[in-house]
Amino acid sequence: MTVWRLAWRSALRRRRLFVWNVAVPLLLLTPVALSEAAAPHRVAVFGVFLVFFGAFGSAIPAVRDARDGWLDEVLRTGYPAPRWLLERTLAGTAVDAIQLVPVLLLLLWSAGGLRATPVVLLGVLAALWFANLIGPLVAALVRSLAEAALASAALSLLLLHFAGFFRLPVPGWTEIAAAWNPYTPLRAALGAGVGGAPADPAAWFPSFLVILVGTLGAAAFAAEWSRRLRWPRTP
Repeated sequence: MTVWRLAWRSALRRRRLFVWNVAVPLLLLTPVALSEAAAPHRVAVFGVFLVFFGAFGSAIPAVRDARDGWLDEVLRTGYPAPRWLLERTLAGTAVDAIQLVPVLLLLLWSAGGLRATPVVLLGVLAALWFANLIGPLVAALVRSLAEAALASAALSLLLLHFAGFFRLPVPGWTEIAAAWNPYTPLRAALGAGVGGAPADPAAWFPSFLVILVGTLGAAAFAAEWSRRLRWPRTP
């Protein structure tokens, strides 16, 4: 059985947790979606939540799987580390997206932006893929669940900042950083969904290129990451 099938079936069988992961975004973000807050403010809140949802949901389980010995058992069978990483990322992205679809549709409906649904889903999927991809990297650099949460939050906020979620980029290096930021498509897509300027996916090529290079790099170094993830660790 592949890691993809294991992760997918595990998520579906834990029905209570699955429903909870659908309900929490609705409980927290419905007031924001239905509020009279300015579009950039709603985009910022949703962007932070979506990225944290993916990053935390990837890094923390990676630490837990390593400490429990499950990861070591999988890799000892000869399962390729790059395949483990990519299948795990794919499964996490798919599960996260399904759990977030209800609150995303609520946001688009409340803002009258349902026509932007395909673009929004594309931006969300790209952001969730990258967030799930860096989870094992964060897990490989820390030694506890608390450190994984803290590192994920710090890295996510840094990338969100340079993507322009909190302050729009100005001409210069910040504009260049935003153009190549993996979370810029998410900001542009959410902005289009809440009544902003129409999003042009063709302009997201630099961001998608960074995501692609990051994916290939992660797969290339997956064996090293997996060795650092195995417990107990040596200093």
